[in-house]
Amino acid sequence: MTNGELEQYLTKALAPVYGLREARAIQRFLFRALHSLSDVEWLLIRNDEAIPEFEEAVKQSIPSLIQQMPVQYLTGKTWFCDLEFEVKQGVLIPRPETETLVMMVAEKYKDAGNLRMLDIGTGSGAIAVSLAVLLSNADVTAFDISDIALEVAAANARKHSRDIMFYKADILDAGKWPQAGCFDIIISNPPYVKESERIHMQPNVLNYEPALALFVEDQDALKYYRAIMDYAVRFLKPGGALWFEINENEGENIRRLLLEKGFSHVSILKDLADKYRFAYADMK
Repeated sequence: MTNGELEQYLTKALAPVYGLREARAIQRFLFRALHSLSDVEWLLIRNDEAIPEFEEAVKQSIPSLIQQMPVQYLTGKTWFCDLEFEVKQGVLIPRPETETLVMMVAEKYKDAGNLRMLDIGTGSGAIAVSLAVLLSNADVTAFDISDIALEVAAANARKHSRDIMFYKADILDAGKWPQAGCFDIIISNPPYVKESERIHMQPNVLNYEPALALFVEDQDALKYYRAIMDYAVRFLKPGGALWFEINENEGENIRRLLLEKGFSHVSILKDLADKYRFAYADMK
């Protein structure tokens, strides 16, 4: 079997579960994770006979993929802002929308002086590590409540040779907030999918990704945002900035809440799909 035929074999096996388009995307991701070649390098060997070990690894992945295990968990890796990250079950897989948020922040502060940045709810460390790589002037700290997330985030920081201070913290427990100093920028992608929105989620998310990092009760959908704003009121420097990823249906509610908490220059921003997905505000 050639490498090209192996592509078709995997895609055909997955298409009844995922549809052809998604099956092809999973095939491309799996092959990239397994062969570590550039697209050009892969094209040069696409008509060659598949290496037996490579073919076996692809075929062994099929049962798990048919059960809708995310390919990122299967391979133990993903890519975010063109950087490779370790991921494992128990840690949220970073999304492309979050890449947009990171690039917005990196672009805005690329010419700034030394910055102290905090990522609240760091998960895999994708935001914290990417900003530490993209902004050489940034001193980055990160919080998370999950031991496994902190373990993975620290591994990713080491992988990219970034010195990031990680703290275990529950942002909802103000009495136990770490004394980590004050910050120029606080950024967070907290849980914002309402429980009532579960019906719109795919099994690969519902059955495998950590609910703690995704879902929030409908009756108190902004509780993490309120807590982070309260933290920012105490620990964000005057003139500092607060950045959020948000539920696209909560933009106006978050705008009002930011203004009530005393923030200024509040903006609700769109992602590449033209959805209101981010919030920005300044500390007066």
